[in-house]
Amino acid sequence: MHAIDDPLSQEMRAMLSGIDLFRTAADRMRYLTERQTVISRNIANADTPGYKALDVPGFAPTGSAQAPLALARTEPGHLSSPTVAAAPTAKPVESSLYGEKPNGNSVSLEEQMVKSADVANSFALASAAYSKSISLMKIGIDSGR
Repeated sequence: MHAIDDPLSQEMRAMLSGIDLFRTAADRMRYLTERQTVISRNIANADTPGYKALDVPGFAPTGSAQAPLALARTEPGHLSSPTVAAAPTAKPVESSLYGEKPNGNSVSLEEQMVKSADVANSFALASAAYSKSISLMKIGIDSGR
């Protein structure tokens, strides 16, 4: 029996999804997966005439029942900060920082490789934070026995 099929795993997943830290980490990993897919598609179409490079807009956690965070103004002289609302499901948008080739293609392999490495590093960080948080919860639960 695999851990995924285990009913306890289903209960554990349901419990973890109620904790903002785990939900945000899972949202971040989903976003990074979607972004890596778009980057891979750009690389695959690097020689396609007329293809426009795409990218996924920046990450904003969704699904939180709480309002977005804003800085508190404790003194009248403090600057106010605008609140940032969570973005709906991100859709790829056109991205051409390096210009367009004569055939109308706007994919720069160098740019896509830099973005891909950034996504890989960000995913490793998010998954490490997720797994360390689970380890800390296990320690907290087991220490009570």
